[in-house]
Amino acid sequence: MAYVDILAVECADPVAKFADDLKFTITFQCKTKPQEDLEWRITWVGSAKSEDHDQVLDEVLVPPELGVNAFEFVVDGPDVSKIPGGDMLGVTVVMVQALYKGREFVRVGYYVTVEYEDEKLREDPPDVDRPDPALLQRNILHTEPRVTRYLIEWDDAGNTLPSAMPQSVPSAEVIPGMQSAGAGAEGGSSSSIAAMQPTATA
Repeated sequence: MAYVDILAVECADPVAKFADDLKFTITFQCKTKPQEDLEWRITWVGSAKSEDHDQVLDEVLVPPELGVNAFEFVVDGPDVSKIPGGDMLGVTVVMVQALYKGREFVRVGYYVTVEYEDEKLREDPPDVDRPDPALLQRNILHTEPRVTRYLIEWDDAGNTLPSAMPQSVPSAEVIPGMQSAGAGAEGGSSSSIAAMQPTATA
């Protein structure tokens, strides 16, 4: 049984300048108090072609208390110098991830559309290798999250996974008001756009 359930993730300012801060309010329920803090992470996928361009925008440790917990997670926008010029426009992904003892137990992913803010530039984009980030806006599709839960080992020796199972097992479970999806790889460490695609899970 999972010690912690995520109840809601709210995205403030889903439409904003590309480089603006990202703001999320995360609500979770702690049914059994873990021995250690929870790690929360926000990751920006820089390219669908390679995970090498993924950016961990920030990580924080949150001490869980029994019952319902909530906190605001504000991070800087992505570093544009780490995003290939050809991948700056179009659809990408931002993910809110929760880990315990280095093992991811839930991921909430959002598709993000990055485009020119000016309608004329959207219709007739400049022929440049790298768009000017000051001219771009992002639109986080906050009403359509993809949620993946993972079975992990917590603290109780009687609450461990069978030895034949990987340390993190994707499980399609529905969080009320959110959409559930399978994971792209066992272990839950992949942060590519492929990991956002719904897949069947055992």
